[in-house]
Amino acid sequence: MAPARLASGFAAAVMLLSGCGRAEPGATLTAEPVALNPAEPEQVRVGDLLFRGGLVLEADDERFGGFSALEISPDGDRLLAISDRGAWMVLTLAYDADGALSDARALALFDMLDEDGRPLSGAHADAEGLAALDEGRYAVSFERNHRMLAYTIGADWSALEGARAEPLQGPPNAERLRNNAGLEALAVLDAEAGGLWVGVELPLVDGQPHTLWRLTDQDASARAVRLEPGFGLTALNRIPADAPQLAGALIVVERFWSRDIGNRIRISVLPETSGPAGPDLAGEPRLLAELTPDLTVDNFEAVGAAVIDAETRIILLSDDNFGDSQRTLLLSFAIAETD
Repeated sequence: MAPARLASGFAAAVMLLSGCGRAEPGATLTAEPVALNPAEPEQVRVGDLLFRGGLVLEADDERFGGFSALEISPDGDRLLAISDRGAWMVLTLAYDADGALSDARALALFDMLDEDGRPLSGAHADAEGLAALDEGRYAVSFERNHRMLAYTIGADWSALEGARAEPLQGPPNAERLRNNAGLEALAVLDAEAGGLWVGVELPLVDGQPHTLWRLTDQDASARAVRLEPGFGLTALNRIPADAPQLAGALIVVERFWSRDIGNRIRISVLPETSGPAGPDLAGEPRLLAELTPDLTVDNFEAVGAAVIDAETRIILLSDDNFGDSQRTLLLSFAIAETD
């Protein structure tokens, strides 16, 4: 791979767009490299993941931050994210000669709109899950005002500005979920089946397994998934079908936080089966790695996957809750070869 690989055509388009969608003309993005382990910068492995670069991001736009879900373009050069204050973000990513994430550029931010074209606000704006459907249409899940919407923004995300919400059928009785622990995570079912996995952040009943809803055009049915006790489900996504490692697997991100300990993040894969009734879960998550407080870690709520430099890459993005004590971290990992 050439140094500082960048999707230059898309970058130019985003720079043009950055004056639209209520993006402030003077908004700038800074991206500073971070190590996996600040105390031991030479560390590159944690569990079955290999560190492939990380950045701490900052921008002088009031909507920057709170990122809760993401999608990565198939080539890994573009990133789309949503925030819990109702904003879309688009970045272009650059990589060094070794294929490590080295920069993020061309920031563009857009307001998420309701069905009437008005910017979402307050409890209506808490976007948490994101998944690509088909033909440039994306599903978005929300908590606090628990619901699901669809947006047609184009396969290249060029129609973000002005994209209006369309109602999307969600899980039954979603309105009964806890105020700040709702429809946290989305992932598509396999391409032939169509539909979505929808993950609830916390167990519906304390001490019980988490719930994943399988939504198709035909039905909505619940599945129980046993996650690590004390952890909440914050993100789902799917590894590309052409990936060299764990092709097509579901990625699961879990988060634990306490004031005394800080953040702990578990990254796992969840096996599936394929049968006459469509895809289904086939066991418990397999842990790839846990990020502990001694490592570079924050409130990771977004995950994506792509094939970069012939490696299966997992990309994590954190939600800074718009607070001074947290950061917007963007970390890249490759899945190590395992027996």
